[in-house]
Amino acid sequence: MARLLLVDDIAPLTELFAETIRAALGHDVHTVALLSAVDTTLAGLPPIDLALVDLSFAGQDGTGIDALVSIHRYSSATKLAIITQGDTYVADILRDAWELLPIATVIAKSTPLVAQMNSITLVLRDGSAPPDPAVRLMLPPRKSATRTAESFTRLIQHAGHAKFWTALWAVESPSYKALAEYSGLKLNTLKNYRAQIIDDLAQHGLTDPSLNDLRSFAIRCRPFLRERMRQLGTS
Repeated sequence: MARLLLVDDIAPLTELFAETIRAALGHDVHTVALLSAVDTTLAGLPPIDLALVDLSFAGQDGTGIDALVSIHRYSSATKLAIITQGDTYVADILRDAWELLPIATVIAKSTPLVAQMNSITLVLRDGSAPPDPAVRLMLPPRKSATRTAESFTRLIQHAGHAKFWTALWAVESPSYKALAEYSGLKLNTLKNYRAQIIDDLAQHGLTDPSLNDLRSFAIRCRPFLRERMRQLGTS
């Protein structure tokens, strides 16, 4: 018997899915609906063999990437899987999670239960399973060898860069003027900081990104940026 954790904000459906796994596969399944409760839930449980995490958490501060990073940081031995509707609005989140974390498989919620149970069994037995065909086209054909969690060190090289990203998180409609007012940095300084990291942003699929594009990226990848800030002592 394995121990599973389901992280999904639609609690009734998640409990139903958990009960299906218990009945079909005989595993011990725990659920959590709030991103803010993931860490405390992990601390109160024995080691988790497999975590299945949704990507979209409406009205909550963060995405499934936040939960996946927390789980992986808590126990690198826990297998990570994504379970998602596969809608286009989560495509960027899915790509980031797939490339930056050791995702064992991706399961589509629209897939028949038999196929979902089979994917879970394969991950627990073999360590991975093929991504669901329903979402496979949303994934890159191969993972980048250079796009890793460690690659974020190039995006925050000093405390000034940390202020730049922090301002992007905070300012909903970013302009250089608004970012300068929030951060206390000069307009030209902010433009220089963007120029300093522009080549490294291309590694993350961002070619000459707008400030709105950078804000979206910053929010999706906030756990990796925050980890780099912690390394620099700027968080």
